[in-house]
Amino acid sequence: EVSGNWNPATHARPIGSRQLAVGSGPERGIAVELPQIVTSSDKEIIIPVRVQGAANKEIISYEFDLRYDPAVIQPQAVPVDVAKTVSRGLMVVTNPNEPGLLRVVVYGPLPIDENGLLLNLIFTAVGAVGSISSLTFERIMFNEGEPRVEFTDGQIEISRSDRKTTSYSEN
Repeated sequence: EVSGNWNPATHARPIGSRQLAVGSGPERGIAVELPQIVTSSDKEIIIPVRVQGAANKEIISYEFDLRYDPAVIQPQAVPVDVAKTVSRGLMVVTNPNEPGLLRVVVYGPLPIDENGLLLNLIFTAVGAVGSISSLTFERIMFNEGEPRVEFTDGQIEISRSDRKTTSYSEN
């Protein structure tokens, strides 16, 4: 119970009980974006996950399931880093036990107060040169489903080059 909507003495409070000011219009959603990365094999890959629209929405938890190709990349023993991110005050629990699926839950007492780098995923490139892994959000949710989330999937490509390239879509 992290959202504060459970009360054993009375009925549960609705999640979105805050009222918008008159004339403020509909609340905008959150956008989460994974990058396109080109890297060489046998290297650690830091995958920055970016967020927009999360500031000042009282977000104290989020979770997602990320699909990837385990023949191309594999999560490291500690696959998530929140240091120096907008999630820096939150705790992380991961489950990388099913090859090709990384489950991540992030939660804490203080809300996310800005937009930017949500967290870093940490993988190792294990595929052959020319192999590609999509990075696909199978499920992503902030708090208990409010506000809505739009996301952009990413990709990792294994190259001969020692040069690491990271790019995001043009939005």
